[in-house]
Amino acid sequence: MPAFLAMDFYQIRAVNQDDVPFLWDMLYEIRSLRCVREGKTLPPREVLQTPDLAKYVQDWGRKSDRAFIALDVETPIGAAWYRLFTVDNQGYGYISDRTPELAIALLPQYRNKGLGKSLLIHLFEQAKADGYQQISLSCDPTNDNALHLYQKLGFEQVGVHIIQNWIMKKVLN
Repeated sequence: MPAFLAMDFYQIRAVNQDDVPFLWDMLYEIRSLRCVREGKTLPPREVLQTPDLAKYVQDWGRKSDRAFIALDVETPIGAAWYRLFTVDNQGYGYISDRTPELAIALLPQYRNKGLGKSLLIHLFEQAKADGYQQISLSCDPTNDNALHLYQKLGFEQVGVHIIQNWIMKKVLN
C-alpha cells in the first residue's frame, strides 16, 4: 500500500504521533454526531476524558494501534483507526481480544463523498496485513448514512451494546 494515496481532492496516509491531537478531534466528532442529528446541545470537550471514550485514543502508539488520516492538501479532514481492547476493558464494539475495533470520523463538509469508504478500505488492508481475521465497530442504528456504508462494505450486526448502538463485525477476506 502506498504511503500516500492521492484521490480527487484528498490524500490518505498513515497517522504519526503529530496527528494524535487530530484523532482526539475526530473522537469528539464521533461523540457529537448524534447530538447534531437530534438538534441537541453539543457536549463539552471534557466528555473525551471519560474512561469509556478516552480509551479510543489515550496513550496512542501501542504496538497494535493503527490509523490513517485524510488530508485536503495539508489540512486534516478525517481519520479512521483501530485498537485492540480486552474483555476487562471493552470498547463499545468489543467482540474479542483478537478483534480490533475501529473508529472513523470526517469533518462534516467532507462526508458522503467516498472518503469514509477509502479510509475504511485502508484499515481493512492494514488489519489483514496485521493478521486479523475480522474487525468490529459500534454504530448508532439511527445514523443511516454510516449504517448503509458499513453494510455495503460487509459489516453485519452481531449484538447490541448497552447504549443501544449496534455491534457490527466484518470478516476480512
